[in-house]
Amino acid sequence: WVQYGPQAKRRTLLQRAPAPAPYPAPRNVIIQYEQSPARIVRQFQRLGVVAASPSAYVQTYGLQLLDGAS
Repeated sequence: WVQYGPQAKRRTLLQRAPAPAPYPAPRNVIIQYEQSPARIVRQFQRLGVVAASPSAYVQTYGLQLLDGAS
């Protein structure tokens, strides 16, 4: 059986936390890379233009086309 009624005043203990551990100083390192040398190769190939009939093209490649009507 717990008696209900005014509670006795309890003692309050105050204990401060220890000082936080110091963090190491940040190292701000800047890395600079040299620009890589560019190599540009200009090469043109003339493959030519061949005249073709659309109906002959569909007849030849009809099964491989995504849309046979076009």
